[in-house]
Amino acid sequence: MDTLVRPVASATEFRAAMAVNRAAWRDAYAGILPAERLDAMTVPSGRELQARYERAVDDERAFLVAVDPAPGAVVGFADALWGADRKAFCERDDAELRAVYVDPERQGEGVGSALVADAVERLPADVDRLALETFEANDDARAFYEARGFERVGSSAFEVDGESYPTAVYARPV
Repeated sequence: MDTLVRPVASATEFRAAMAVNRAAWRDAYAGILPAERLDAMTVPSGRELQARYERAVDDERAFLVAVDPAPGAVVGFADALWGADRKAFCERDDAELRAVYVDPERQGEGVGSALVADAVERLPADVDRLALETFEANDDARAFYEARGFERVGSSAFEVDGESYPTAVYARPV
């Protein structure tokens, strides 16, 4: 894998990560979420893009991109955060792995593993665990996290367009 993992460097790069997010959602959640929801997912622009980018580069967050150096294209991203914005399933000394998405055409090349490893390296010293949730029905994601040392520690739910979907909560020590 020749992909470089580093913090997002610009709003343009962040937008490219959101395009990966859209493609990965359509691929991973087909059959889990309604097709209308997957089709309606858009890539932010304008003020919305700038606001989301500014949140992504917050001091209590590591928003990382995986960049293929040859064309300079973003092929994946990870978003880890610690502090007040973590979800309720996180314990006091946990960081939350909010997202890991890889371009469907680049999955299986180690990009996701590199993103997770780099996110762990960037966590503050007072973080004990990295926790996350994924859709219960997403067998591929659950297998990915389990293969990287995450253990299931509970269940939760994720709301999409007013519908609740069961999730599996995972954590691993850092």
